[in-house]
Amino acid sequence: MMISQISNTTQNATFVNVFYGISSLVTKVKKGYAVTLIDTDAEQIVATRIYPPAMFDKAVAYAKKIANV
Repeated sequence: MMISQISNTTQNATFVNVFYGISSLVTKVKKGYAVTLIDTDAEQIVATRIYPPAMFDKAVAYAKKIANV
């Protein structure tokens, strides 16, 4: 089970796939929304993609896709 340690309220969504040992986060940033893929087994960031502010729904859809949920 992964426990979020982000205390900032900029985190909008988290998708965890325990079977693959990955999670994805959607976080509010200056340029819009960052979608970050994390290898939870290795505890490392794998990749990050930035979406413009008007594309929140697409950012969430991509986060779900990369976490395979």
